Amino acid sequence: MDSAPLCVKFTGTNYSTWAFQFELFLKGKDLWGHIDGTDVEKPSTFDKSQDVGTSHSWAVLDARIMSWLLGSVEPHIVTHLRPHRSAQSMWAYLKKVYHQDNDARRFQLEHAIAMFQHGSLSIQDYYSAFLTLWHEYVDLVTADVPIAALSTIQTIHATTRRDQFLMKLRPEYESVRSSLLNRSPVPSLDICFGELLREEQRLSTQAILEQSHGSSGTTTVVYAAQGRGPPMHSKNLQCFCCKEYGHIATTCPKKFCSYCKHFRLRLLSLL
Repeated sequence: MDSAPLCVKFTGTNYSTWAFQFELFLKGKDLWGHIDGTDVEKPSTFDKSQDVGTSHSWAVLDARIMSWLLGSVEPHIVTHLRPHRSAQSMWAYLKKVYHQDNDARRFQLEHAIAMFQHGSLSIQDYYSAFLTLWHEYVDLVTADVPIAALSTIQTIHATTRRDQFLMKLRPEYESVRSSLLNRSPVPSLDICFGELLREEQRLSTQAILEQSHGSSGTTTVVYAAQGRGPPMHSKNLQCFCCKEYGHIATTCPKKFCSYCKHFRLRLLSLL
């Protein structure tokens, strides 16, 4: 899609996220008027003597927007848009069918947010998934809020969003969560997210170090009955026969048979 392709593809269930991104994309190209009706097709005043390549006609620009729309939706949705012959008509159809501004969708989102948990997700993935649910929910509940009251409502929602995010973290992040909530004032969600990323990295590094320490530094006493030679790097091996380190009983240079050992002990006792 030109030099700035859309990252979010419309699947039929993510209308709010997709529509927000597509609207910004068109406004950035000064073409949103084709959707909201402020830029309509004007009567043709084409002059054959004029160079056709000097400017884009309204129809060409509208066809370009339609191609962007078709390229930003899943293939099974493309077939629904075939009867439409303008970008505005396509947009109106998608909004009418997929934009759910009803109580059922609001209840569904509230339930999804309430049940959502950190689980096995990374902090980054958990944060992204949580915000996806939350932003769609906020778009629904603030759709009819007057502009004068919108700022206050957004402040309240920002506090609730942060608290919901923190309370769903895994137990190993309890110390960071307590530290954040005990500050005055409590940091914003962005700051909390940054500190949790650092804590995640610290926990990961600590786990690697503990695993490394747990697999080294062990002294092994090897018995001759095992019948195995010493492995590589055997400085930690202890001989069962002479009690010295660096070899095992089967290769002990000081080893002698039980009869010789008994005779030697008797001889030493007579001296």
